Amino acid sequence: MGLFDKLTKKEEPKKELGAGRKRDVKREVDVIPMEEDLLAKTITEPEVRYIKKIVVTSYSDLEKISEEVQAGNIIIADLTPLESKPEVLAKVVEQIKGITQALGGETAKIAKHEIKILITPSDIKIYRG
Repeated sequence: MGLFDKLTKKEEPKKELGAGRKRDVKREVDVIPMEEDLLAKTITEPEVRYIKKIVVTSYSDLEKISEEVQAGNIIIADLTPLESKPEVLAKVVEQIKGITQALGGETAKIAKHEIKILITPSDIKIYRG
């Protein structure tokens, strides 16, 4: 292209940046709204649970066990104080099993020489292998 061609050539109007181009969808970034961000943080935040020991001496302790299992905690129920009262011990054990079943949890005896029962909420299973 010579000097003469440059002088006689008509100038084309300049296009604005991005005009006439197809949108590149892959390069766009989606912004997560604030509410979804907060929801994601609460979902990934680990839930705090406890393993608690409750010494069962009477029927009133069954309410504590029920509340703790509903809260998602694991309970080790020590029933050795009731060893001298076998009829009360049998009723308490049946009550504990009933409460745990109603809440969807599990129970298991964990000691040979002492009367201790492990009680778990519905989302924790006991492996019996």
